[in-house]
Amino acid sequence: MLNKPIMEIATKNPVTITPDTPISKAIGIMEKHHFHNLIVLDNEDIYLVTMHDLLLASSLNESVETLMFRPHCINQNTPVMDAVCEIIESGQRAAPIVDDNGKLVGIVTDYDIMKTAGNSELLKEVKITKIMTRNPITIGIDDSIGKARSLMRKYNIGRLIVLDREGNPTGIVTEDDILKKVYKPKKRMTLGEVVGEKVPRMSQPVSIIMNTPLITIEIDSTIADVAKLMEKHDIRGVPVVKRGTLRGIVTRIDIMKYIMELRRESVIEVEIHGEFDEDMRELAERILMTEVKKIVKYSKRIHWIKISIKKEHDKGGDVSYYDVKVYVKTPRKLYVGEGKPKLSTTKRIEMDGEDMILISEKQRWDFIEVLKDALDSVLKQIEIDKEKKHPKNIKKTLE
Repeated sequence: MLNKPIMEIATKNPVTITPDTPISKAIGIMEKHHFHNLIVLDNEDIYLVTMHDLLLASSLNESVETLMFRPHCINQNTPVMDAVCEIIESGQRAAPIVDDNGKLVGIVTDYDIMKTAGNSELLKEVKITKIMTRNPITIGIDDSIGKARSLMRKYNIGRLIVLDREGNPTGIVTEDDILKKVYKPKKRMTLGEVVGEKVPRMSQPVSIIMNTPLITIEIDSTIADVAKLMEKHDIRGVPVVKRGTLRGIVTRIDIMKYIMELRRESVIEVEIHGEFDEDMRELAERILMTEVKKIVKYSKRIHWIKISIKKEHDKGGDVSYYDVKVYVKTPRKLYVGEGKPKLSTTKRIEMDGEDMILISEKQRWDFIEVLKDALDSVLKQIEIDKEKKHPKNIKKTLE
């Protein structure tokens, strides 16, 4: 999932505007489509504007030209893991996707990446405790919006978890909430109708702009679990709890940084399709780790590895055997290796002067043996290709 081309998860034919578009109209388009970023096209030049920047504009009647910027663009063939690295390093939350000629063909956002991360087999095995921020900054339900803004600026964060009077998490307030509901509200905010006096906007309690009920996730969940939650509710941060007690927070940036860390460690995502006996899983994972390292050693760059397993039974139905195919995608080629059950063999022996024909029992490979054979087949193909390219440098045998 994380090694397929970024174009497979990107939005094709994205909505665009021109530099002379009024900021008010751009905000309207973003709110209608639930966008946080919008592409600006000036002939063939590509620019980007963000909702955050537009809300800080001094006048909504200005054109977006005053706030747009040249973004980092990503080639459509870039693997998802590499694209995440480029987005993080650029400081953006979204990136236009271009073809080999630099022409706009789509846009990818952190929302798209969360959708992909939620389905990643690799991230289904990693607990959120590995990436969450412990002891997150919080604010009381009766504290002011001004205090919330000050805390966000002081700690350089975009959201605060709101605690009720008993100290339990009850809501969350974000920087965007302050911008949309306080700085650029559709209806002016005062408490005059309720308490008989007007209260300055920044002195009002944070409770009136916080998001509630609070969406949380249990501490024993995985990164894939929290990514799915973010994608489902289109939120950027999720408090982590243990039986209702706040333990931390996970954001989209945390997940993207972890994916970037995997890329830098050259971790290869292996997808397994099909079924095999569960008691073989631990050994199978060790075999995969060993054999994949060998493949990476010879093919340096691998986009993805997929394993297809077909479990069958003999006519009696008592004994299982497996057919396994391994697909290894590199930048230059797709390698396919296959492992199958062995055929029955016959042996002739002499006993007491008489010839006897013994038919050996049909040899059935278990999943581990077939998997090793399929992976070894791929490795040999890669060796042959490398030998053709560098005949003097290739080692004759693998250790």
